[in-house]
Amino acid sequence: MSNSSRIEAATRQHVGATLTSEQIVELVKISDPENKKGVYPSDVAYSRTPEGLKPRGATAYGDGVLEYLGANSFKVLADKDIVRRPGGKKAAALKPAEAAVAAAPAPAPAEKKKGKKASGKASQIPVAPKSKARDAHVS
Repeated sequence: MSNSSRIEAATRQHVGATLTSEQIVELVKISDPENKKGVYPSDVAYSRTPEGLKPRGATAYGDGVLEYLGANSFKVLADKDIVRRPGGKKAAALKPAEAAVAAAPAPAPAEKKKGKKASGKASQIPVAPKSKARDAHVS
């Protein structure tokens, strides 16, 4: 289970509450005492901008289940406000039109054009020449 999904599961009862990192870590440990993985609330905390919630860094490390309010202060977001990371496993359900396209069989591959083969030199991976200095020191 990922960091963001463990934090999301542990904090669902506290929607709207402002929590510290220590409180979030404790909630995750209580909800899943067998899991010994680290808990990183700052990775799933997004900042509020005029455009909406955005990851705090250049890369989103998890779904945005918390809002970053300040140093060691996070607000638990409601389900409708959670920002799902693009390409995440919990992606939003496909729209009916997209589902129909996804279920359709893939088109047959187009026939390949027949033509000249590339010369042997151009189609091979370049290899660096052996070092003569290294070979000279071998005894």
